[in-house]
Amino acid sequence: MHWLESWLLPPKCVLTGELTGELTGDKDISSKLVNRWPVPKKVCLQCCEPTSDSLLCGVCLANPPAFERTQVGFYFDEELVDLIHGLKYQSKPAYARILAELLADKLDLAGVEAIVAVPLYLTRFRDRGFNQAELIAESLAKVLNIPLIKQAVSRVKDTPSQTHLNARQRRSNLKNAFEVSADRFADYKNVALLDDVITTGATMESLAHNIKKQTSVETIQAWAVAKTK
Repeated sequence: MHWLESWLLPPKCVLTGELTGELTGDKDISSKLVNRWPVPKKVCLQCCEPTSDSLLCGVCLANPPAFERTQVGFYFDEELVDLIHGLKYQSKPAYARILAELLADKLDLAGVEAIVAVPLYLTRFRDRGFNQAELIAESLAKVLNIPLIKQAVSRVKDTPSQTHLNARQRRSNLKNAFEVSADRFADYKNVALLDDVITTGATMESLAHNIKKQTSVETIQAWAVAKTK
């Protein structure tokens, strides 16, 4: 009866209110908006920072991060900011599914066996009522039909907001911030960490380092809906 539901209740863009229909695969977001959002091009495969040859940048060659690859859907710009902020700060959990569907269209799944959501510190989780990364990861796991490893990592340090910190300050801020439940990774060698936005990659780096140090995981990818420019 999906066709009848689509006919009676055609999908509308959550931001503009216009009908979206089959042109966007029945996503509740306007294809006109999505098509103009900037996407990373000519970037380092490992950290997603700009590089001339789209392979590896000099920083990653000299000092490789703990994750082998970074994949993001878009740059953190345009109406995508409204979607992500709506999820995080305006309690619109339905946006998580939309963000997951948008990201799924951009990902190369080769070699990835499971997803791990970047955790929130407990008090921040209680204040917000949810972890936005986990909501996105739950929808993404369904769309991609791969497992989401729950309760695999936890944030044990209440780190100050990273919004106005540089890369070095972020790394220091995240020291000893995570704990890993090694048994949750027992069946996996290749995983992807999922967050809503990547800025410097310091969170992914710290978490990936701890996972590799405490488990038998061999490769880790950093996934995010968006990356700051």
